[in-house]
Amino acid sequence: MREISEGSILFETYKVLSFLGEGIFGKVYKVLVLKGRYKGKVLAMKIAKDPNTVHYLMKEAQTLLLFNHPHIVSLISYIHKKDTHELFVLYELMDTDLKTHVLSRGTLSEEEALRVLFHVSQGLDYIHRRGYIHGDIKPENIFGKKVLRDVLWKLGDFSLVRIRGSGALVDVKGTVGYIAPEVFKGEVHRSSDVYSLGCVLYFMLTGRHPFYSENPSESLKKNKEGLLTFPEGLSPQMEHLLERMLSKDHTRRFKNAGELLDYLIKNRLS
Repeated sequence: MREISEGSILFETYKVLSFLGEGIFGKVYKVLVLKGRYKGKVLAMKIAKDPNTVHYLMKEAQTLLLFNHPHIVSLISYIHKKDTHELFVLYELMDTDLKTHVLSRGTLSEEEALRVLFHVSQGLDYIHRRGYIHGDIKPENIFGKKVLRDVLWKLGDFSLVRIRGSGALVDVKGTVGYIAPEVFKGEVHRSSDVYSLGCVLYFMLTGRHPFYSENPSESLKKNKEGLLTFPEGLSPQMEHLLERMLSKDHTRRFKNAGELLDYLIKNRLS
């Protein structure tokens, strides 16, 4: 991976303004577009860490090109340098992610958490209806964009996305604390995404995922077995919603994000 610093000019088009963060597959920078269609725009650029991660980012980029939804982070374009095995992916710039939002301002009220859930569920329903499974839903992959006095929440980071039914068994990928129990056995369903989103809802209400332990191996064990306790003080409606989303038996959950959305609307939780 090439050395990049503040002020660097990439492809005579993108000026690096600052470093935003680093994920499993790449580093993210804030860049200013100097010329072309998006001249003057400030975007987020993710750069693959090494040749081994190009595959995942390329899959994300090619998938996102097919998507257009207000609750999914928009891909602008990507640049693949085959000779140097480098990949640069450009996205709309978001203002925050859900993990940062919750940890900086404290846990959310049920009303606030349900609003985020409703936004993200719409984006997830969009990809579920098109036959895709996200595979890595967690607070760090949910992004907020300020619109006047409001925040629009969007689902992002599709580097582990897969097509439903594309294989009987899958490698265990994702983040401990947000992985559905069946995924550890090599199964993945659209309801596995619903489970992960339930873990995110739990995080918004408590500031931690459902399987948190100071001992990482204990967190992993609890996550594999689906061993969790619900926080005290929840409304009956919220407790029932979490029970449905976080059922260890995937057949007892909402089978996809569309079912979850219908439930939220029917019960006036949206």
